[in-house]
Order: sequence, then C-alpha cells, then structure tokens
Amino acid sequence: MTAAVESRNMSLPDVARRERPLFVLSVWRSGSSLLYALLNQHPQIGLLYEGDLPRLHRFLGRHFQDGSWRERWEFWNRGPSRHGIALESMPADVRDAWEATRTVYQEVARRKQATVWGEKTPHWYDYPLRMAAQFPDARFIFLWRETHAVLRSVAHAARTERFFRKAGFTQRILVGTENLRRACDALKAQGRPVHEVNYEDLTKNPLECMQQICRFLQLPFEERMASLEGADRSAIALGSHHTMVRGDKILGKRKGKDLLSSALRAKINRYVCRWKMRSDGKWPKYPDVLPASTRPPSLLELWGDQVFYQALRARDRLVERVYAVVPIDVARGLRSWVRQRDARTELLPISR
Repeated sequence: MTAAVESRNMSLPDVARRERPLFVLSVWRSGSSLLYALLNQHPQIGLLYEGDLPRLHRFLGRHFQDGSWRERWEFWNRGPSRHGIALESMPADVRDAWEATRTVYQEVARRKQATVWGEKTPHWYDYPLRMAAQFPDARFIFLWRETHAVLRSVAHAARTERFFRKAGFTQRILVGTENLRRACDALKAQGRPVHEVNYEDLTKNPLECMQQICRFLQLPFEERMASLEGADRSAIALGSHHTMVRGDKILGKRKGKDLLSSALRAKINRYVCRWKMRSDGKWPKYPDVLPASTRPPSLLELWGDQVFYQALRARDRLVERVYAVVPIDVARGLRSWVRQRDARTELLPISR
C-alpha cells in the first residue's frame, strides 16, 4: 500500500453516507493480526493496523493547532508510513484526534474503494467506551483468546522483542482482559453492534467465523476471507513474533516449550475462575474446565494487581505527556537514548 491518501476535497458525499467504522479490540497476542489480515481480504473492508490515532488525543492535542500532529503521529508508531500515507496529504486543520481519525481512516479505506474503515488494536483495553461515544456509528469486534495461550505467546515474543520484556505484562493482560469484558457488556447493554470471536474457533473453522462476521457487518461473504493466501500484511511490523500471520496457512498453536511458571499458571487459573463465576460459567469459553481446587483471586491479590496496573498506566501517560511537550527532535533523541540504555541493560551479566 503505497498510494498517498486523497485530500478531503476529493471525498464523495454518496460514498460517505455508506461508510461506517469498525474497531477490532483485544489484548496483545490474541490473534488480532490474523483477524486483521482476514478481514482486509474483503474488498469492502479497509482497516488500519494499530494506527491508534484516536487513542493519542492527549499526545497530539496541542499539535492540531499547527499541523505538527502528522509528524508526531509518525514519530509515535509510524502509523502513516506503515500504511503508505504521505504526511503532506493529511489535513493540517483538524479539530481533534477524533476528526483526524475519521478523515484519514476513511481515505485509507477509499483507496481500495472500501466502505468499512477503522482499525484493529490491542491498545484500547481502557478506551472502548470512550471510543464508542466519539464514534456513535461504529461497530465493534471483541477477540478473545485463552489467557494461558496469550501469556505463553507473550513469553515467546519476549525472547526476541524488547517491547514484550516490559514489566507488568501479566497485569496488563489480566486487568486489560477484564476491562475489555466490562466494556463489551456495557456496549451490548447500550444496544451497540458488538460481535465476539474466539481465536480458537477462528483458527479451527475460519470459514464459519468469517461468515458470521460478514453477517454482523451486513456484507456479502468473500471466500478469500477464510485464507491468508494473497493477504496484504505490509502494515504489520517485521519480527519473528509475526511469523505465523505472514504464512499462507492459518495455524492455531505455536510449537515450543511452555515458558509459563507454575505460579503464573495458577494465577491465570484464579482469574479465569473469577470470570467464569461472574458470568455463570459462560465466559471465557476457553478453557472449558479448570483444576478442581481452583479458587478466584483474593481481594488482596486483586487490589495488588490493580495498584500495579494503575501505576503502569500512570507511567504510560507520563511518557505520552513528556513526548508531547518537548520538540520533536528532542523526542527522537530521548527515545533513542532510552532504547540504547535498555539494550545495554539487557547485555549486563546477571549478579548471583
């Protein structure tokens, strides 16, 4: 995808009336890259891959006044360049992140003459309700995966990717999953269009799952949506953690050693037990059974995880604010210094 985004002056009113947003939400390592690739096989669906533009309202806020938000977005996650969007093709005079999202994302979809625009992202576990308020015409797909498999995949990815070696991924996954569940239920209660998909079902029977999604989106089913052959994965970052989605076969499990400790497996079981008790056993679908002795986490464990999680989120917001206020060249230099420091730290010998 290398074509520049068209200007807003070239928008077609009749097309705009038929266009509608779709957001695919999950936590990390839940198989959302696979679902993204399959969805974009449909000629009427044009989603971005973790553009995360609407989530960056605090980071980009003051920069909408002078048009520098475009360069800042590129700095943050290379969203424009990964999707072949020329910075100068994006409007400088947008009111906020919500308007920028609707304008830019729609034009990306229009490049393939698609009417469904939006993105898939694992970064919205605290934001679905706010996104729903800003995009009242949006549809939502929630993707779930068995939590042991999620954290097992995180552990495997951490062997080669620095991002997954950050502290607190266990709490981000567990609390984030609970937040997404709460948001999913709230959206359903509001009567918003919501569809749920289990990764295990998607990999076992992609044809049936994609047919269900097409019915949800009110689109005719396309056979190629059940296959990765010919799928566009140009916006997906390189790395061994994306090896499976870059192939032509839909695979459900990665072969390899289970890297989860017995303590972590027990912790996951406690949370799954909590979720099943709160849903009368209906959710999560996987695993279907737990060890007989499993009990939900204690109030102390829940409190400790929530405190740690909120501390991680506060640190994330602090990083956003720092990068938002410093000049862009300083932001680049600061990020380079942080990454070099982290790389040196990883090379240090472990004291015994």
